[in-house]
Amino acid sequence: MRNNKSLLVCLVVTIAVYLAFYTDGHKARKIQILKAVYPAGILPGTSSETMVFCLDQPYPLKSVKVVEVEEARTNKFAHALWAMVAPAAPQPIKSFRYGADLPGMQPKVATAVPEPLDPDATYTLEIETGNGLKGEITFQPPP
Repeated sequence: MRNNKSLLVCLVVTIAVYLAFYTDGHKARKIQILKAVYPAGILPGTSSETMVFCLDQPYPLKSVKVVEVEEARTNKFAHALWAMVAPAAPQPIKSFRYGADLPGMQPKVATAVPEPLDPDATYTLEIETGNGLKGEITFQPPP
């Protein structure tokens, strides 16, 4: 009987060590974001190169924000070049273009419009869902 208890304890310890070191269950999950640049005219209604952000799966986004990396390093409340928020229940979104109207979202400042991006600058896109999942990607716009 004592031998069975010892084996059971060893098994539980082995499982705990495996879960602690070989799984990502203890890490906060992040939204994966990819950036794609499409040539002019490929996407409907575009006359120049278009930058599209693709998420690993559809998410009901609560906020979307683009800030310049250099400004964000020195200013905790960096000026957002494009900021959208969902005032109510947002619709799941899998991909979107910079500056586009997103379903279920509106500009954070009602009169704000997306500012043009400088090809020589580096930017960060930050997104967040209603249940606290976050994601970000640092990117340079096409020339």
